[in-house]
Amino acid sequence: MAEYKVQNVKSKELRAKSQKPYSLSLMSFAFFFMLVALSSLLIVGGCTANSPRHYVRQQIDYSSIKRVAVLPFEPLTSDEYAGEKIRQLVITELLSRGIDVVEPGEVTRALVELKIRSLGSIKTTDIQTLAKTLGVEALMMGSVEAYGISRGITVSYPEVSISLRLVAASSGNIIWSVCTPSGGANFWTRHFGAENISLSETASKVVGEAIDTMF
Repeated sequence: MAEYKVQNVKSKELRAKSQKPYSLSLMSFAFFFMLVALSSLLIVGGCTANSPRHYVRQQIDYSSIKRVAVLPFEPLTSDEYAGEKIRQLVITELLSRGIDVVEPGEVTRALVELKIRSLGSIKTTDIQTLAKTLGVEALMMGSVEAYGISRGITVSYPEVSISLRLVAASSGNIIWSVCTPSGGANFWTRHFGAENISLSETASKVVGEAIDTMF
């Protein structure tokens, strides 16, 4: 009986020893995961996934652009009104920077009169004619790829992604373009809900940062 108790104690000690490395390995893995996540943030630095990617044509005097027409934006989201919501924010942002913007109703009438039904396949000649009709130096076109509330692991957060481009009236060429891969949610927001920002605030922030790349 005594020999059995000794063996039983030894077996418990062996099980305890075998469990310690296992527990430590789980802790080590969790710690390693956090280090990798933190390192990725530090490596990305000032160029995060939320930073706008943009193109600016050189040798263009953007200060000469005084009047712009903002065409209807294409909504590529489940929100059919997302295009118009972002369009209004863009118009407001341009006006706040001293750019004269054609009234949206006037743009709609010109599109109807010129029988321009698809902006996705608009011709260079149509762009030139439309710009001349509206009396502008450039046309702004765009689309909305994301607009709504997304779900992370434990939290919900607003997400807005847009693409904009400015087309010269004289040539019909794109002289500036920008796209925001995502907006309103970084690593910590997606996983831990570190921020508290509304969808409208996120949209305004994304539009402002996009326009910053040109002016």
